[in-house]
Order: sequence, then structure tokens, then C-alpha cells
Amino acid sequence: MSHTKHFLEELRVLQESFDQVTAAMSELNTTLNRMLDKEDQDDEVEVAPKRDIQADKEAVRGMLAKQASKGLTKEVKELLKKFGAEKLSDVDPKDYEDFYYSAESLDK
Repeated sequence: MSHTKHFLEELRVLQESFDQVTAAMSELNTTLNRMLDKEDQDDEVEVAPKRDIQADKEAVRGMLAKQASKGLTKEVKELLKKFGAEKLSDVDPKDYEDFYYSAESLDK
């Protein structure tokens, strides 16, 4: 094979390699763009609004009063003990939601 033909063959192989690198870079770019879009979507997830502890406490107090008026005073006291409290003010505010639904289910 002449030097020119050999040189042209090497150039063709080199061109194919460049084409493969270009295709791989394009795929990588597409993947990175998808990942960035997903991160942007994750950043847009709404954060739950901060709970109003006083409003939650009043809702729990109302539910306890409702259940006590139905004659479930003993059950209300047992529920308080279950949550490690003697009275509502002893209940941890993070437990208000669970406490409310537990109190609500007392008469069922």
C-alpha cells in the first residue's frame, strides 16, 4: 500500500473516532440536561407550610372536650397517659396531629 493510501486510511479511521466521540458527548450532554431539569423540578417541590402550634392545640382541646362531653373522660385521661402527659399542655406539640386523631377515634 502506498504511503498516501495508508495516510488516507488512517485519516478515515481518525474521522470515525471523532464521530464516535462527538456522538458520546452529545449523549452525555442530553443526560446532563435531563439531570439538571430533574434537579430543577425537585427544587420546585412545595415545602409544607409551618404548622401553627397554638391552632393545633386548640383543635386538640376542642376534640378532647367533645369526647369528654360524650362521657369518654376516662378514655381521654388514658389517651393523655399514652402520650406521656397528665394534661394537654404536657403533650409534645409534634404529637398534636396523632393525638387529635387518636382522640377522634375514641368513640368508634
